[in-house]
Amino acid sequence: MKVTLLVETIQPGKVAASVLEFPDSRIEAETRESAISQLQANFLERLKRLEAISWNIPVNASNNMGMEFVGVFQDDPDFQAISRDLLAERASEDDSEVDPSYYA
Repeated sequence: MKVTLLVETIQPGKVAASVLEFPDSRIEAETRESAISQLQANFLERLKRLEAISWNIPVNASNNMGMEFVGVFQDDPDFQAISRDLLAERASEDDSEVDPSYYA
């Protein structure tokens, strides 16, 4: 098993080390080397007690979810007008409703 160790200097004289794939595995120590070695020792000890079990979740989803609704508004003139308006609005370069200070 290969894991990624994250080493973070919290403040001068205090370093945290953790296992990326196991976020609850974390150690704080005075030096980088000490944090890494303590984390490795604790993690190896923890692995002795862990068991990984695969679990297939049964999903009762149809492959055609929502397909019964496809084309339901195909001949509706109101829907076609709304669609045209939405597409035109998305394609427009009008930014009058955008507050430029938000992006500054």
